[in-house]
Amino acid sequence: MKYLLTVLILLANMAVQAQTKETCRVALVQAHLAWGDVDANLEAFQKRVEKCQGCDMIVFPELFVSGCEMKKKDKEIAVQTKDEIAGYYPVVIEKMKEWAAGSGALIIGSTIYKEEGKFYNRLLAVFPDGHYKYYDKHNCFKKGSFSPGEKQLVLNWKGHCLATYICYDLRFPDWSRNEGRYDTAIYIANWPESRRDDWNRLLRERAIENQANVIAVNCAGTDLGGIIYAGDSYLLSPEGKIVGECEAYKDDILIVDL
Repeated sequence: MKYLLTVLILLANMAVQAQTKETCRVALVQAHLAWGDVDANLEAFQKRVEKCQGCDMIVFPELFVSGCEMKKKDKEIAVQTKDEIAGYYPVVIEKMKEWAAGSGALIIGSTIYKEEGKFYNRLLAVFPDGHYKYYDKHNCFKKGSFSPGEKQLVLNWKGHCLATYICYDLRFPDWSRNEGRYDTAIYIANWPESRRDDWNRLLRERAIENQANVIAVNCAGTDLGGIIYAGDSYLLSPEGKIVGECEAYKDDILIVDL
């Protein structure tokens, strides 16, 4: 009975949303990152945003101003690097506000945030009017690397309900369980080629089980530790079918209607 009620609520919400949705033109920005170089990445993403004119939403990869730099020589260097990148947090927000205002688009991407000695992998969703919302990654890949956030984030934009997630969250279906809350899930990532099959399979599973579109934006290229990233950035339908995709391994921008 409880399951039937959940399904009925989901169908009712979908019916309401279908009546109010606008066409939302989305840019999936699959980028080669300048690993650890915030200034270089901000300059590069400025140019990428300029290529997304006419879009309503622009989605960057996880940690788009630095990359995750999965391999470090030691813990002290890792903490120092995160601290330096976190120091750019106000600069990153202001730049994203500038891009959102100039393009008229919702801008989504994550960076490192520090508070009370703790580091967070914080997704920022910045609107054209300058206000923003955030989501701190809940499922953290390496214990102690980032502190987990506890709150979900669902946004409403152009009549679409958007749930936001970061990389390793993809492996936890309960965390992204829909129950009628959203019609599109957004996953941004630094997901390595070595686990490429998992990325592709899990994205399809999340789309199908939640009956939602999935926007997946990964980085591409090779990091400083020699780890390769294939990209595989997609828009998937609720049936798990690929609606559009970036070219694998390339610095590429896919513009598609949601």
